[in-house]
Amino acid sequence: MRLHRIKYFRRSLQQSDDSVETINSHDVFDAVFYDEPDDNAANRAGLEGLIRYLQCGDTVVVDSMATLTSSTEQLCVIIRRLIDKQVTLEFSNESLIFRHDCLEVVETIIAVMELVAEFERTAMREKQAAGIASAKRRGVYRGRKKKLSDNQVVNLIDRAGAGESKSKLARDFDISRQTLYRYLRST
Repeated sequence: MRLHRIKYFRRSLQQSDDSVETINSHDVFDAVFYDEPDDNAANRAGLEGLIRYLQCGDTVVVDSMATLTSSTEQLCVIIRRLIDKQVTLEFSNESLIFRHDCLEVVETIIAVMELVAEFERTAMREKQAAGIASAKRRGVYRGRKKKLSDNQVVNLIDRAGAGESKSKLARDFDISRQTLYRYLRST
């Protein structure tokens, strides 16, 4: 069985369509997969194609961790997916290599990265809460605009009290069932 070296990258906005072939510098790759800069986490055809292509023992070369994703949490998920396929993952810029045959080390690194991701989420939530509190003190924070006017809420409650279907009410008022129940609980 021949082991492959595979390149993955995300094209930048400055790269032209024909730059895919010239992306390889001195290194030779058996395959190249890439995603467009506007592809989001849910739409990554290049990354999914790479994962389907991989065989046990292959090596995936990525320029930077930021190439895979902008979220530490998503990065850990992607690294785990690749390691589960029993491949080696190389990050050129960071000089990091995640080898599938050194799981103890890889798991430790990923666990630390997950702790950092949790710290980032907590710090972001605290910063957001502080910003909201500051805006409220200044009187500029109004919260999210209500989906229904007061007259619509009264109409909704009357129709629900008359036994009309919750699904029909949600469709008629263009709200989710969860929002519908929130309005009905608030009375």
